[in-house]
Amino acid sequence: MLEYIDLEYEPNEDELVCLYYIEPSKGVSFKKACTNIAGESSIDTWSDISTLSPEIAERLKPHVFEINEKTGEIKIAYSSELFEVGSIPQILSSIAGNIFSMKLLNNLRLQDISFPKEVVSQFKGPKFGLQGVRKLLKIRDRPLVGTIVKPKVGLVTEKHAEVAYNAWIGGCDIVKDDENLTNQKFNQFEKRAKLTLEARDKAEKETGEKKVYMCNITAPTCQEMLRRAKFIKKLGGEYIMIDIIPVGWTALQTLREANESLNLILHAHRCMHSALTRNPRHGVSMLVIAKLVRLIGLDQLHIGTVVGKMHGSIEEVVSIKDEIILREVEESKRTCILHQKWHGINPVFPVASGGLHPGHVPDLVRILGKDIIMQFGGGIHAHPHGTRTGAIAVRQAVESVLDGIDLGEYARNHEELKIALEKWQH
Repeated sequence: MLEYIDLEYEPNEDELVCLYYIEPSKGVSFKKACTNIAGESSIDTWSDISTLSPEIAERLKPHVFEINEKTGEIKIAYSSELFEVGSIPQILSSIAGNIFSMKLLNNLRLQDISFPKEVVSQFKGPKFGLQGVRKLLKIRDRPLVGTIVKPKVGLVTEKHAEVAYNAWIGGCDIVKDDENLTNQKFNQFEKRAKLTLEARDKAEKETGEKKVYMCNITAPTCQEMLRRAKFIKKLGGEYIMIDIIPVGWTALQTLREANESLNLILHAHRCMHSALTRNPRHGVSMLVIAKLVRLIGLDQLHIGTVVGKMHGSIEEVVSIKDEIILREVEESKRTCILHQKWHGINPVFPVASGGLHPGHVPDLVRILGKDIIMQFGGGIHAHPHGTRTGAIAVRQAVESVLDGIDLGEYARNHEELKIALEKWQH
């Protein structure tokens, strides 16, 4: 096999760079593992081949240009020519494909990717993104407040719409389906979309606030997914939700392409991501998934909560937030991640969801800032006085933080928040 290690090599601006964590199998040297990963993910195979000409090797060979055996991390630079124009599936088939099955590795994790301008320019990015969502909702300088209709599944359609209405009336900006509610017999897609959007319209008239509904269009085929998206558009919906890992990258690119004419805000639910991301020694990082979502062009993405029930360290969640929001992040602020220049690609609106209640709001804003969508499930619907009161309590918590008033102090004169804090903080 060709030797792909060149520690003097400096990647050029046209190369895609990957950061991997590797653990070679027993008896396999670190450098042998490195060069096999580089070859298998690009132009080579397990044995010397006569068909690999010097011309191909010179033009397309990858370069392992950084090795840190102490941390187990390596960096590999790949020529952009190796990748099909505008194809996330093909890129992943290369840099996160067969290499995960190689016997000479015990563990392998794709930690980060830095895409060159040539690749970034092939993708549209979010059509709306953070600023577009804020413009639609006419909310400039506070976190958005949302809820997920609970229970996840089991409610009949009329009850689903009623729960949504009560959440909006109480102060939620957003109501969304959960990841496993699509088109079940007890709550079929078309009827749910119609009744819930009617409830949205009613809530808007009564509150004078803009309200949005994220209906889950996850479907068994791309054709059905697009049909559901068009149905939402026909009803006057402005948002749709998709389960990004179960549907796959081709479906996401298909949806984004169709959205050029649909003009819907695309909400990315990351359910199933931990099957790939949770093991710190193997798989693909959530940071990589977040970058792919921004590149393809979904407008909102779940990134974790730090303080809720879902897995994710503060370092991981903040680094993801920085990468999908900021157009540039100073290199000095980065730890073990590659610098990505987005070249005009709109930022994604980050979403915190999972096990949240009103008492978490101060920490969420302190850690993640105001550019965050906070989604509460049980933290609204399990309020002792019900969904509407639960939504009021969350809005009160947001107001206390924006006013710089301690949450406990604010609760003294806000009964809904007081009851919520008594339930969850004592």
